[in-house]
Amino acid sequence: MKKISIIFILLFLLSACGNNQQVMDKPAEDGNYYYSNKGLGFSLALPPEFIYYQTQRKETENYVDLEIFVPTTDKTIVHEVPDYVKPIVVRIFSQDYWQTIDKTDGIFIKMGEAGDKVYTLMFWDEVPNDWLDKWNEELKEKLKNNFKIL
Repeated sequence: MKKISIIFILLFLLSACGNNQQVMDKPAEDGNYYYSNKGLGFSLALPPEFIYYQTQRKETENYVDLEIFVPTTDKTIVHEVPDYVKPIVVRIFSQDYWQTIDKTDGIFIKMGEAGDKVYTLMFWDEVPNDWLDKWNEELKEKLKNNFKIL
């Protein structure tokens, strides 16, 4: 019985050591949260400031939104989700619909295309008071640079 227990422990340890996948709800060694959505075909590294982030998916006929929410204590901003605000939306348009929309307003930042999908990012326009010291152009650029189409 003791030999069987030792074998199971060794197998468990070996399988744990061989698993290099990032866990989305825990920071990696570099402090980032690695969010991957194979179904939608993208991944995104979220900075350490996004601790306790949540996601929500919304689908329409012409696009799919993956909304990323972060905690806030700012009560002056309208909250779609209690005590959370939405700094980023990944919107994936159908290629056909993308051709019909007005892109001059600069709301959607095109990140790339894959198949019949167009990947875009949209950032919040109103930054909550408790995020003013965290949110800046450098963080925004880091988010854009860490967006990958799978």
